[in-house]
Amino acid sequence: MAKKAYIEFDGFDEVIARLYALEGNVKEVTEDALKKTKRHVHERLETAMQKHNQTFKTINSLDEETGVEWLGSVASIDIGFHISKGGLPSIFLMYGTPRMKKDSKLYGAIYGKKVRDEIKKMQEDLFYDEIRRVDS
Repeated sequence: MAKKAYIEFDGFDEVIARLYALEGNVKEVTEDALKKTKRHVHERLETAMQKHNQTFKTINSLDEETGVEWLGSVASIDIGFHISKGGLPSIFLMYGTPRMKKDSKLYGAIYGKKVRDEIKKMQEDLFYDEIRRVDS
C-alpha cells in the first residue's frame, strides 16, 4: 500500500521558475523535500502503530527506501506500508472492518488534513530557503 508522495503547495510552478532563473539546484531541493516528507509521515505512522505492535511485522513493513523516483520532471517517493512485506494489516487498521472500528490516528498519520498541511508548509519552506540561499 505504499503510496507516492509528491511536491504539492500553492505557487509551486512560480517557485520552480524562480529557482531555475537563479540557477538553484532544483533537483537537490526536490529530493530533500521528498525525503523529509517521507520521514515526517513515517514518524507519525510509527507513533500511531505503537498500540498495534504485537509481532512488529506491520511496522517493519514500512518502506525504508530513500530513493526518489523521477519520471521526466515529476519526482515522487514511496511512503507507507508494503503489503507484500507484512503490511496488509495496515489496511484493516486504517479503514476498519465490519467487526473493528478504524484507527483514525493511523489513518490521519498518512492521509489526515493536519499532516498534509504540515507537509505542504515544510516543502514550501524548503524551496523558499533554497531561493533565499541562492539569491543572496
